[in-house]
Amino acid sequence: MGPDIPSRRREQIALYVRESGAVRNEELAERFGVSLMTIHRDLDALSAEGWLEKTRGGARAGGLRLHERNVALRYRQNTAQKRAIARGVMAYLRPGMTIAMEDSTTTAALLPYFGSLHPMTLITNFLPAINAAAADPDIDLVSLGGQYDRNLDSFDGPAVIDQLALLNADVSILSAASVHKGWLLHPSPDTARRKKMLSEIGETRILMIDSSKFDQRASYRVGSIDNFDVVVTDSGISEAHLEELRQLSPEVNVVDVLPEDITAPPLLGLPNTYSVSQEN
Repeated sequence: MGPDIPSRRREQIALYVRESGAVRNEELAERFGVSLMTIHRDLDALSAEGWLEKTRGGARAGGLRLHERNVALRYRQNTAQKRAIARGVMAYLRPGMTIAMEDSTTTAALLPYFGSLHPMTLITNFLPAINAAAADPDIDLVSLGGQYDRNLDSFDGPAVIDQLALLNADVSILSAASVHKGWLLHPSPDTARRKKMLSEIGETRILMIDSSKFDQRASYRVGSIDNFDVVVTDSGISEAHLEELRQLSPEVNVVDVLPEDITAPPLLGLPNTYSVSQEN
C-alpha cells in the first residue's frame, strides 16, 4: 500500500492494529509504504488520541480503560447509533422534568433536543451539557462541581458524590462502557461509583447503550440492567444480546439508524449547535 495523506493513513493504521492486536513498526512501514520515522510519528499521534498503545518497537490495540479516558475519541465513534438512541429516548421525556444526565458522549446526543423540553431542570457533571444549559434561560441548571478532568471534559471526585446524595430527579439517564452478563461495567472504580449514585437519584432510570458495548469487558460494576426501567439501543444489536436485555429490563426500545443519522455532523460539534434545539 502506497503512502496516503496522514489522516487517512492513520485511520487505516488504527484499524489494522485493532484487528491484529499487536504489530511491529517494520510491518507497519512495509504495509503502508512509508518510513519508520513516519510510522513513529503516526503512532505518537494515534496514541495521544487514545486509538492504540505504543509499545517498544510497535503498537497494540488500546484497552477499554485507555479508550474511556479520551472523550474526543468517543465523540467520533458510533455517532449514528448514538443519534438514533437519543431520538428513541425522547419518547420518555417531557417538558418540566428534572433530568440527571451523566458525562457521556452517548447522552450528549440528547443536547439538541433540550429545547423541546422547556422548562426543565438539568443535573449534570458534564461540561458540554453545563455550558449548553447555562446559555439557555429556560433550563434550571444544577451543576455537579468537583475536580475537573480534561480527559473526560467533566467534574468528578468526592464532591460530586456528596452532591448527588442530596438530589432527586424525575429521570436519570446513563450509558455504560460495557455490558456483560446483565451487568453494566466500567474500567474506573471512581466513575463506576459515581454512575451508580447518579442512577439511584432518578425515579425513572433510562439506559442508553449502543450495540458495540456488548463486546467489551471492564472490571468494576456500575449496576445490574434490571435496575433500569427502560433500555434504549440501536438495531445493530444481536438477537442474543437483545434477548438478554428483554429478560432483564421491563422495557427495551430498539431504534433504527436512519440515513440522516449517518450523514449528520460529528457529535463533537453538538455543544456548538445547541441552538437547533429550538426547532425540535
